[in-house]
Parts: sequence; C-alpha cells; structure tokens
Amino acid sequence: MRNKVITIVFCLLLVAGIGASILVPDKYYSESEKRTLKQFPTISLADIRSGKFGDEIENYLADQFPGRDGWVTIKTIAERASGKKESGGVYFADDGYLIEINKTFNNKQTVANITALKQLQDALEKKNITLRVMLVPTASDILAEKLPKYAPNADQQAIIDYAKNQGLNVVDVTDVLTGHKDEYIFYKTDHHWTSLGAYYAYAAWMQAKGETPTPLSDFIKEMLCDNFRGTTYSKVNYPFAPYDIIDAYYKAAHHMVDYNGGNYVTDSIYERKYLDGSDQYAAFLNSNQATTVVSGGGNGKLLILKDSYANCSAQFCVDDYEETHLIDMRFFRGSVQDYIEQNGITEVLTLYNIPNFTGDTGITRCTK
Repeated sequence: MRNKVITIVFCLLLVAGIGASILVPDKYYSESEKRTLKQFPTISLADIRSGKFGDEIENYLADQFPGRDGWVTIKTIAERASGKKESGGVYFADDGYLIEINKTFNNKQTVANITALKQLQDALEKKNITLRVMLVPTASDILAEKLPKYAPNADQQAIIDYAKNQGLNVVDVTDVLTGHKDEYIFYKTDHHWTSLGAYYAYAAWMQAKGETPTPLSDFIKEMLCDNFRGTTYSKVNYPFAPYDIIDAYYKAAHHMVDYNGGNYVTDSIYERKYLDGSDQYAAFLNSNQATTVVSGGGNGKLLILKDSYANCSAQFCVDDYEETHLIDMRFFRGSVQDYIEQNGITEVLTLYNIPNFTGDTGITRCTK
C-alpha cells in the first residue's frame, strides 16, 4: 500500500510538472549549467516514425521541466543516499571531487582533427612558423585514483600517443601534471584545471621550446574568489559539495585586450564582473570569444587555437610576446591561415583539453 501511494504521488507531481511546463515560457540558457537548453523540436512524420521525435521531446521536457534545478538536487541526494557513485554524468570521487565522466571519445572526429592540425603544421613549416599541440588530460585521467573503484574511464593518453604517431609536434604534459597531482591543479566542482595546473603546463611548454619559464614566484598571485562552484557541480546541484578558489597570476595588472576585432576593448585580461555571477571562471579572458588579442611587452606574436582551458593559461605568457592572439574555432568563421599571415603571427600553439578536442568539429576548418 505504501509503495502504491508513493507511485501515485510521484505520478501526480510528474503530471503537474508537465502541465506547468506548458504554461511557463521555455528558457533558452541555464545559468547554473552554463549551456543552452533543448527547445521544442520541429515535428515531422519521418522523425515520428524513426523515434527521433520521441527522444527529442524527452530531452526537451527534461531541460524545460519547472524547478528543474531543485529536482536535480533531490535526485542527487537520493542517489547518494542509496550509495550511487555517479549522477548526471559526474563521478563522486574522493576528497570532495566531482569529476566529469568520460567513458568514450569520438574516434572519427579525433582522427579528422589530428589530420587537419598536421596539414596546418606542414603548411606553417614552409613559412618557418612552428606549431605545437598541447592536448591536456583532464581530472578523470590525472586524478584517476580518486575515482570510484572500477569506474569506466576513457584512455586519454591514447589520444596523445596517436597525435604523436601522426607527426604532430606534441607537448605532452601528462607527466608534469601527474607529478603535481597532490596539489590543487584541478577544481573540485568544475571541469577546468586551476591556474596552478595551467602554470605547470606553461612551464613544460616553455621547456619544450628550449626556453626558461618564468618562476611562479615572479607572478603576483591574487585570489579572485573563494566561492566558486563550476560545471560539474551544476550537473548534480549537490548542496554538500565544497567551494573552489579561483586564483589569478600576473606580472602586469593591465594589458590592452581586444575582443572580436574591436567589438570590445578593455585594459585587463580579467573580467571581474563575472565574479558576482554564476560563471566565475568566465573572468578569465571574458569567457569564450571568437578572437582575442592581448598586447604585451615581449617579442613575436603568438596565436593560440584553443578551448576554455587556454583562458586561464594565457595569463602566464602574455608578457612574453608583443601580442598574444587567441582563436576559438567553435566561433571563428574566418581562415586561420589568412589570419596568421595578416597578423604577422610567428608561433602557434593549439591548446585543448582532450574531451573537448575529440568532439570539436571546428578544428577541421583550421586548414582553410
């Protein structure tokens, strides 16, 4: 009888939620999850027959369900109470870490991306421009020992090894990150590395070039916030998760920064307005922009083809170059080779975390 009552109550709540979703306007973007939400799908007879429409409706209702964040919290607490070690695509790992699950990668896209970068590397070599590639293992790889026992976990080193075997000039940072795995190099509630993790990779990149990295002690360290909860937290809304600290490291407090060809020009690589919002990591280089140019006091012009891992990495090298350019291929629609020529680029670094790299369809456009 008790189970029947629980089932009836759950069904009533579900019906009420679906009814409310009809009356409440759809949301386009989730601030807590930092992603666009599924909109009502286009109806077609072919999709109905194939079952695609049913799948899309299911995803739509899941995204647009009223009070969704609260329901996610309740679901997560219930799953934790039952002993589950994963929820919403996130592992509950040791020491309070919420680590994004990476069970498999898109091998076809990975091959296409590596092939495109090799073509770009070969084309730039003819112009005496060096391209290096840094594919960064994420917390699920470097902190694998913190994952639940027997947790499925994709082999990220295999991606790096394949890139090397295809002739890419790879800066492998696996060993240096593993050597510092007991330090605060990954956030506990976000999929990004911390500024400290990014520094160790910067140092490895400089050494790969035969240059001496600037010691960490030469940078001014500033805590930007101590109440950060990031993307992995937002997937589970687990109220007992810890707060993270975001630190900045810089030698010069001010740099001229140009976003998207003069669309927005400012005097700092840190957009502090984000620190009062829900996407605090966006304080690094104003989140993800198609193009960014930072003026520095060094020599040469560096281009970084990147995802958001480079946003906090750039703070360590912007003073080493006259200009540091960053292109996010998810948003940039121009020709990379034309951009390099028109802007006098002297060196190129491709910097991605491995899961993002294996799924980014924009990288194949870098040969244009």
